[in-house]
Amino acid sequence: MLKEINEDLTILKEKYKVSKLFSFFTNRGIHALIFYRVANKLFEFKIPLLPLLLTRIIQIVYSVDIDYRAKLEGGIVIIHGVGLVIGAGVVVKRHTIIYHQVTLGIKGSSVNDGFPIIEEGCVLGAGAKILGNVSCGQNSIVGANVVLTKDIDNNSIVKLGAPDIRRYKKINN
Repeated sequence: MLKEINEDLTILKEKYKVSKLFSFFTNRGIHALIFYRVANKLFEFKIPLLPLLLTRIIQIVYSVDIDYRAKLEGGIVIIHGVGLVIGAGVVVKRHTIIYHQVTLGIKGSSVNDGFPIIEEGCVLGAGAKILGNVSCGQNSIVGANVVLTKDIDNNSIVKLGAPDIRRYKKINN
């Protein structure tokens, strides 16, 4: 857990040139991730109720809802965070940048419709919604306000105005 928190702080320092100490005390995205990481660890130790209470504190204070059962690797950056929702079965891998009002969860069409997997190095733009059993390929960018319900390949860009997923552009190709 401490290693993952350090990775979160390190990526902020590298990408945004902000000291770890300053980020630790002032960055609401870091605060949300720390509370999530503590809650997730308590959940892994099968400690009841406390994980839920910790996630509710961050939900009330910052309007960030990260389910303690989600799997978030170290080195994640949350920009602004307000309105962020990450559901129970979501997996977010390293070096992912998540902007405000992003939703990662089920489609709601059935109880078992699955959760997204966000591969390493993705950028999820403000207001993006990634729903269902979807894989967002490594180093991909999901643009602002995009609703994504289908897999995308590595190094892809999906932007608003491209309703057919086959129209996305490749990065560096």
